[in-house]
Amino acid sequence: MTDTTTRDLDYLRRLTEAGRHAPLSAGPYLIAGGGWFGFASLIMGLLELAGNPARGNLPGAVFLAAALGFGLHLAYLIRRDRGQTETHSNAAINAAWTAAGFGIFAFWIAATIVAVRHQSGFFMNSIPLLVLAVYGIAWWVAAVVSQQAWMKSVVAATYLGLLVVALAIGSRYVWLAYALALLGTALLPGLRLVRTAARERSAASAP
Repeated sequence: MTDTTTRDLDYLRRLTEAGRHAPLSAGPYLIAGGGWFGFASLIMGLLELAGNPARGNLPGAVFLAAALGFGLHLAYLIRRDRGQTETHSNAAINAAWTAAGFGIFAFWIAATIVAVRHQSGFFMNSIPLLVLAVYGIAWWVAAVVSQQAWMKSVVAATYLGLLVVALAIGSRYVWLAYALALLGTALLPGLRLVRTAARERSAASAP
């Protein structure tokens, strides 16, 4: 093996290791999604517990406001991060979460069409279940790509939360259950990713 080949192999190995250990960038996006929709679910849950169940178009208005807030937040994050170099691991994980987001949005539109056509909002209860099922898939991809074992615990928590929400549908606890599920599967893990990324960048920049 020539010296040139050895240097090339060492260079490729360093690139691979850098990509594997690069800070993950999905944290702020998870905080945005979990925060906006978790807060909307918490509002609905507190109304239910207070004995004032939301009637009429209030649930739709609350979640429409959350969707608008999330959309603006997402636009800000995308604009802020535009042009930044992505490692292969970050690209794969971000693609998984992007696909999850588009899938959830498409299902929400389809569920709304079904609800309007049949004049029944009960089918809309399937949306939180779909969200958590898709979150579990995205977290599993992130765990495998990043090789971070703690993410598999989030996968387990996500599917446990899905079952809890399913059991709570039809009761006054459903929105609180969903808010807690979003807290544990999006907001808190997103905060952990942000803290870890900040710590890794600080360590990398230290002399």
